[in-house]
Amino acid sequence: MSWVAVALVWRWLLNPYYGLLNNLLAVVGIQGPAWLFQPQWAMASVILTSVWKDTGFVMAILLAGLQGIPQEFYEAAEIDGASVAQRVRHVTLPLLAPAFYFALSISLINSFQVFDQVYVLTGGGPAGATTVLVEQIVKNAFSFSRMGYASAMSWVLFVLIFAITLAFSRMQRRRL
Repeated sequence: MSWVAVALVWRWLLNPYYGLLNNLLAVVGIQGPAWLFQPQWAMASVILTSVWKDTGFVMAILLAGLQGIPQEFYEAAEIDGASVAQRVRHVTLPLLAPAFYFALSISLINSFQVFDQVYVLTGGGPAGATTVLVEQIVKNAFSFSRMGYASAMSWVLFVLIFAITLAFSRMQRRRL
C-alpha cells in the first residue's frame, strides 16, 4: 500500500473529534487524546502507523522462512523425543534466524528512511515532535536551498544505514 494512503486513513482514525479510535475509547468512558496534535502522542502515533503497515511485510518474510524449513528436521527431532517447545527452540528458531535477521535489518533501515507518513500525518509537528532526519534533508534541500548541507546529511544517513546493515550481516554470520 502507498504510505500516503495509509497515512490518510490513520489521520482519519486518529482524529481527536470524529476519529474511530477516540470514538471507541469514548464508548468505554475514556477521553482519548489528540493523537497527532499533542507532542507526547504524535511520535507514538507515527510509530503505530509504521508498525501496522510493515507487519504484513515482516510476516510474509517470516512465513517464507518457516516454509523453507525442511519437514525432515521436525520428524527427526520428534523421533529423538523432543517436545514441541524443544522443536521450536532447537529447530525452528535457528533455521528461521536468517529470515529474522533480514526482516529486522530491513525494518530498521526503513525506520531511518521515514518521511511520507510523517509529512502526511503531522508535517513534522506538533512543535517539531515528529521531525525526522529525511524530513530535515528535504527541507534543507528544497525549502532552504542548502543542497550541500542536505547532501552531507544524506551521506551521513547512508553511512549509518550501511554500518547497521554491516553489523547485522556480521551478527548473522557469527550466529551461523
